[in-house]
Amino acid sequence: MQQAMQKILQKNHAHVLLYLLVAIVALVIGFLSYRFLLAPKSLELINTFPKLNPLVSFQGQDHKGQTFTEKDFIGNWSIVFFGFTSCPDICPTTMMDMNQVEKGLDEKWKKDTQFVFISVDPERDTVETLANYVPAFNKTFIGINLELSQLRQLTKNLGVSFMKTPAHDNNPDNYMVDHTARWFIIDPLGRRYALINPSDAYGKDLVSLVISDYQSLRQQAQ
Repeated sequence: MQQAMQKILQKNHAHVLLYLLVAIVALVIGFLSYRFLLAPKSLELINTFPKLNPLVSFQGQDHKGQTFTEKDFIGNWSIVFFGFTSCPDICPTTMMDMNQVEKGLDEKWKKDTQFVFISVDPERDTVETLANYVPAFNKTFIGINLELSQLRQLTKNLGVSFMKTPAHDNNPDNYMVDHTARWFIIDPLGRRYALINPSDAYGKDLVSLVISDYQSLRQQAQ
């Protein structure tokens, strides 16, 4: 009788060990599935800011002549680029890239995303000039003219630099503007949320990377 009881206990013990082993294997599989299938996708090009600073107050005009302030960023995600309409290379290239990004976004993310071009040459980039320039790349894009002092406050707030570069002919009206070429992402609460440095995509498809990263960012932010 005692031997029989021992055999039963040994058999039960073996079953318990088997169940424990199966449970451990299931936990490991579950963890790996989360890590590799369900965990948030790492962003390749977009870098989020550790501190979400709100935008400073400002008031300017959009390319339609309507007042545009920091409050117009509230309620939408915004992809923002600082440039100027006389720029011969980086600015038109960036605007074309942004147009392709806008067209490539899933409708789910496109419907509450606005693309904003803010001029770092407010003296020459009047509302009329912006009205001819910005919609030529995409009719939904918004061009902004800010008075110089407010522009300086906003660029300092976001971490953008710009500086006039005089031409060699000494003509004060003939100049270029050196400026930060990064794109900035503003969240629906009007905060500096992330940046995109196009040069980090060297040798890769910038537009595809931005679309993929931005949609992953939005998914993670939900």
